Amino acid sequence: MLSAQQTAAIAAQFSSVVQVGEVVAFFGELGSGKTFFIKAFCQAAGTLQQATSPSFTLINEYYTAENLFIYHFDFYRLKNMAELQNLGLDDFFYDHNICLVEWADKILTFLPDRRWEVYLEFLPGQPDGRKINIVKKE
Repeated sequence: MLSAQQTAAIAAQFSSVVQVGEVVAFFGELGSGKTFFIKAFCQAAGTLQQATSPSFTLINEYYTAENLFIYHFDFYRLKNMAELQNLGLDDFFYDHNICLVEWADKILTFLPDRRWEVYLEFLPGQPDGRKINIVKKE
């Protein structure tokens, strides 16, 4: 069982592993901690802005003092694939920045084959407990 503090520590450690140009796809039910994990990731990466959920805008942009850009996508409210085409995902996914994608299951065919996948799951009978599984797809 992972607490919020432990989840934040894992996110911080993971932020030191993810490289410029990589995409991280997040999977999990509503409320499983995807945004929480991303906030902790961004804080540890040194973003100058506090990460917030881009549920209504689809994308937020954060940057660090080292001029690293982190793009945070949230596709929970994605209405149709035309919205994706207007975003120009390839410009983000195949450039020199880090992309963090919530609700990645909604856009699987658009994600690069090489990516990280983070799975957050509720633990039965433990409303505050989470299981996190991180996989690198090559």
